[in-house]
Amino acid sequence: MRRAIEWTEKPGGDEPPILYRVSLFAGKVSWQRKTKGADEWETPKLLPETAWASLLEEVEKRYHRRRARHEDLLLVRSVAAQAPKLP
Repeated sequence: MRRAIEWTEKPGGDEPPILYRVSLFAGKVSWQRKTKGADEWETPKLLPETAWASLLEEVEKRYHRRRARHEDLLLVRSVAAQAPKLP
């Protein structure tokens, strides 16, 4: 199994950082997130546009460094275009 894509987003203000983990497997994009200091990961139903943009950026960077497959890039692009998003 391939390694999951992980990154941290730091919202402004006093909010704690949010850790994201995304797995690409069998044509599906599976998301997990947790706030820094939380014990368990949660599976969100809706995600903000910034999270989708960050995922697409990460996969594109990995693709250019030959660390991600072209199929993964196409999968993320198509799922991101169709997925409902929070503003």
